[in-house]
Amino acid sequence: CGSADVSVDALRARTRYGEGVGPTEPHVRYFWQAMHAFSPGDRAAFLRFVWGRSRLPAGTAAWKEQWFRIHTMEAAAPDSRLPVAHTCFFSMELPRYSSARVCHQRLLYAVMNCVDIDADTSGEGVANAQLPRLDSNGSADSEDNA
Repeated sequence: CGSADVSVDALRARTRYGEGVGPTEPHVRYFWQAMHAFSPGDRAAFLRFVWGRSRLPAGTAAWKEQWFRIHTMEAAAPDSRLPVAHTCFFSMELPRYSSARVCHQRLLYAVMNCVDIDADTSGEGVANAQLPRLDSNGSADSEDNA
């Protein structure tokens, strides 16, 4: 079941990054800042948004092979876009927001208002799941790239 308060540090430790994005990218740093600023209820809503559940697994062993994945959504006007979640893949496409404030606002809006589980088996969702991944250190994830 896990704790009712979603641990940002635990989530970050179980995060991998899509091709061309890593933990030092500005929009990714803004995302983690927003997660730290969110209330416990906001973090639970975020987890429902990206995974369809409100709690993280209880302990490292309970995660098994599950990883949260962050991909970059390339857009001409990223500040006008909302992040897109793929719940079956426990992943999110994050636009390259211009500031921490914009990231916080758009992310919070999405998690509070986009509550229907999307079509993760869409062509776009499947293609995203097959992209090469980087681990939390920015290194290639050989398991996913095999």
